[in-house]
Amino acid sequence: MPPDGRSTAEEASYPWKVLGADAEALRSAMGHFPTGVTVVTSGREERAEGMTANAVVSVSLDPLLFLVSVHRDARLNARIKEEGHFAVSLLADDQEGLSRLFASPERSSGPQAVHSLGGGYGSTGDPLAAGALAAIECELAETYAGGDHDLFLGRVVGVRLGDTRKGPLVFHEGGYPSLGPAGGPAETGAFMDSVRGFDARIGRRPRR
Repeated sequence: MPPDGRSTAEEASYPWKVLGADAEALRSAMGHFPTGVTVVTSGREERAEGMTANAVVSVSLDPLLFLVSVHRDARLNARIKEEGHFAVSLLADDQEGLSRLFASPERSSGPQAVHSLGGGYGSTGDPLAAGALAAIECELAETYAGGDHDLFLGRVVGVRLGDTRKGPLVFHEGGYPSLGPAGGPAETGAFMDSVRGFDARIGRRPRR
């Protein structure tokens, strides 16, 4: 029997494709995990920098904390450290072009970047993206080393809502799929928790 206590039959019960523990394997796995898309910004006028990011996390509601992960070589990384604040614009489903623009290594800085975003400045002085679903403004609270990235933990000092009638921009498998219209409960693709006997996605017991 294997050291973890599983039998060979249990290991073979699902056809996993076993990959190595390397960057390409992790990238391949995470490519199947859909995320929202944001543009993170810091600085104003000539000092403005922006970058497309999907590694963002709402960490805590008490206190209000928000985290973004930025590559250590990115221009935005140094700018957040210098400015001590950043803003995160949550992109809408009609802003793929803006996402691609700020994901490009040749993306602009300074006034041209501010103009492309088009949403003016927030209360922290960081540029915002016009047409975004929402914007979250943060003062930098802590910086943590995370391998080839730095993790910036921000104290939320402002939240703005945009046109929330639009859907979110979603990134999945290297592209931007369109979300279909929301279905009713029968169309949720719900799954059953066989132990507890309830629909684990919509949180209700099934009809007998």
